[in-house]
Amino acid sequence: MHPLFRTPNRVIAMLVGWTLFSAGLSALVGGIADVPPWHGLALYTPTYFLWLLFLIPNYYLCRALPLDRGAWSKVIGTQTLILVVTGLIWALLARGYALILDSLAPSIPALEHFSQGLFTNLVIFACGYEFFVLLHYLLIALERGRDLEQAALQQELLTSKAELRALRATIHPHFLFNALNALANITDSEPAQARHFCLRLADFLRYSVAYADRPTATLGAELEHVENYLSIERERFGQRLCTVIEADEILLPTPVPSLMLFPLVENAIKHGIDSCIEGGCLELRANASDRRLHITISNPVDELGHQRQGTGSGLISLRQRLKNRYGEEASLHTSRKDNSFIARICLPLPEPQAAVK
Repeated sequence: MHPLFRTPNRVIAMLVGWTLFSAGLSALVGGIADVPPWHGLALYTPTYFLWLLFLIPNYYLCRALPLDRGAWSKVIGTQTLILVVTGLIWALLARGYALILDSLAPSIPALEHFSQGLFTNLVIFACGYEFFVLLHYLLIALERGRDLEQAALQQELLTSKAELRALRATIHPHFLFNALNALANITDSEPAQARHFCLRLADFLRYSVAYADRPTATLGAELEHVENYLSIERERFGQRLCTVIEADEILLPTPVPSLMLFPLVENAIKHGIDSCIEGGCLELRANASDRRLHITISNPVDELGHQRQGTGSGLISLRQRLKNRYGEEASLHTSRKDNSFIARICLPLPEPQAAVK
């Protein structure tokens, strides 16, 4: 559909604007051809509305002859041919209207006035045609740019969903293996603790399923999910694992990407605490400043301890998810300092009325 016809307001605005344009042009051509103003208004204005019948459909011709195909000679030749043909058709139709006006209003020498202003009208029609050609190609370029932008955003969304599904797929295999081993070790000796362990494991898995199709969760829900994970891992590490989680209570309802914290905490356990013979303390802190949410996760690293080789895909995927959602306003930085590994996330805080989608 032509862009001018996509909404009723555009159609009304076009008709009003063209009416004013036609009236003004009638006065101009009448002055050039020495035609009385009212005669020119009655003769020329209706014929200028015929122009729309030739100018607006040119939009579809421009779509059929895109400029990016490189066939400039074809475009110029076709547009010139259409200009000549439509100009002749308009001249014949306008002359017929002048004849009818002559018979209906003999006091207006319409055919004579038409002949006086014919050359000027044809020149203006040619200029108007070229103007509409340029306008249509501009509109088509804007439409294609918007379509490409929407396609890119859609692709980013699909990529984010694929990365999130891949992340969820990698969560369960190795984690469930360790969790079930820990459960088997305490089932007979400590049945009450085993039941509590199963409940925490169920809460952890329930969260993953519940947010399978949700791009965001609250910071509070993310922290609870991480706490469930750490309580399960504590059965495996025992006294070797201690945790400190601190977050301003006012920040708990803040929407953040779902499963944002888990890969960082999991890395801290796999590549940090597990590498230390005596274990260590994992610290997670969340606070706000300058309308930004700051989350810091730190863990000890023993360079001489057991090291697991990682691919870094978790951090890469999380960085991409943050970029897709927040652009350059979000960041994920990692660093080492004094035998500690530190991951810092910085996100823009939403407006107070924002809610989790």
